[in-house]
Amino acid sequence: MEQPQRSRVAGVVIVGVPVARLRSGVTRRLGTFTIEVVGPGRRFQSANDGSLVLWVRTAHRTLLLAGDIEAVAQRELPAVLPDVMLVPHHGSATSDLDWLARTAGQLAVISVGENTYGHPSPAVLEALRVAGVQVQLTRDVGDVVVPLN
Repeated sequence: MEQPQRSRVAGVVIVGVPVARLRSGVTRRLGTFTIEVVGPGRRFQSANDGSLVLWVRTAHRTLLLAGDIEAVAQRELPAVLPDVMLVPHHGSATSDLDWLARTAGQLAVISVGENTYGHPSPAVLEALRVAGVQVQLTRDVGDVVVPLN
């Protein structure tokens, strides 16, 4: 019997899963989706700022999936205005509030459950509210379904 392929990512062995290192500027098509890596553009001191940031385009929607990036990495992203943003780092207080208000688009989804970290930050929620962004927290509404077609 043939042995499964082994890959190592950040010290974790993944059996049978192909692994590719992606960099800012890489674009891939997946069916009707275009997925572009827009960050990180460099190494950061904070591991959170090194999160993969994806700009996703469909025929009818754009999405910004911003991982756990914090203020430093947020300021280095290209200017985009998505229809939907997955708010970085569970709405943590480590966000640049001006960037968040400028970039959030129409719908901001905050993936968060009960926690002891204070996520989401009241300042983040207020910045989004003042910017006129609709906010949905998974803690309150469960799964957030966004039609992409």
